[in-house]
Amino acid sequence: MTTIVGARASIWQGIACIVASVFCLSMSDALVKYISDEVGVWQLYVLRALLASPLLGVLLGRRGVMRLGRALLRRWVLVRTGLLMAMWLTFYASLPTLTLSMAAVALYTSPLFIALFAAWLAGERLSTGGWWGIALGFAGVVLILRPGTMQFTPTVALPLLAAVCYALACVVTRIHCRTEAPLVLSGALNLGFLCLGAVGCLWMTLHGQPPAGGTTPAFLTAPWRSLPAETWWLLVGLAVLFVLASSTVAKAYQMAPSALIGVFDYAYLVFAAGWSWWLFEAPPDTLTLLGMACVGCAGAIVWRCAPSRSCSSGVPANRETAPCPPTCGRGSG
Repeated sequence: MTTIVGARASIWQGIACIVASVFCLSMSDALVKYISDEVGVWQLYVLRALLASPLLGVLLGRRGVMRLGRALLRRWVLVRTGLLMAMWLTFYASLPTLTLSMAAVALYTSPLFIALFAAWLAGERLSTGGWWGIALGFAGVVLILRPGTMQFTPTVALPLLAAVCYALACVVTRIHCRTEAPLVLSGALNLGFLCLGAVGCLWMTLHGQPPAGGTTPAFLTAPWRSLPAETWWLLVGLAVLFVLASSTVAKAYQMAPSALIGVFDYAYLVFAAGWSWWLFEAPPDTLTLLGMACVGCAGAIVWRCAPSRSCSSGVPANRETAPCPPTCGRGSG
């Protein structure tokens, strides 16, 4: 009985972490789109990482910093970091040409990929009802995207690629990084962005911007430039949001089954629509609201059919009881 209560408490904590994470992520993405005309993506990576480093250092402490140094030598921590960097790079590349709501919905096909990868790699298999719930959530996403209409654009392929990278990163976190401290994983990602941004800034500074009239958005090709005071304050806010979001999302996928947390990840869509309405005066239309309702119902269905309610994964935080095929590599995380 104590084991069951502990497992359910862990699941509720995981859900709370993912909702807090997507709130911070949606606010962060809205701010990135808001300042995309003022700062290039590579400079953004460098400045955000530098501003986040002192906060991470304080939260980690001396022992945490030493753990971070050891974690950077572990293969799966580096794989997870690389996947998340690829996810954010492709997602940010879509923001100058897509509305925030459109990019967010394309990205949030990720729960379907999470469920597929979790079933394939981690043995976290959903019941038939759970798959119906994921299908309903995916239908809601399609309803909002409306492929084949004037609203749809080929640039949506970028956040779709980001969704695949994110799903793989989540499953890697669940299988191989469950014993890593969330702040350590956040620190590894922060260092990864610092290195990526530095390389990008150097490349753009040496090679300059593309010819005038080029199709590449300036957000991706802008060299280092001076920034107004208002943008610096927003960058400080982005640094804080990055630490909060990256640490809570890692904790969420460590504490509860990937497919379940992946569906509650859909809350990002609601937050993104709110920020889009407030900052860019782009309120959701009727079909978008209907799609969001489908997403909400999907979350409720998958919650009731989650693998944590079955004996196969009754204790999601325990390596010994979680089903795991031979290819998962229990000892490699």
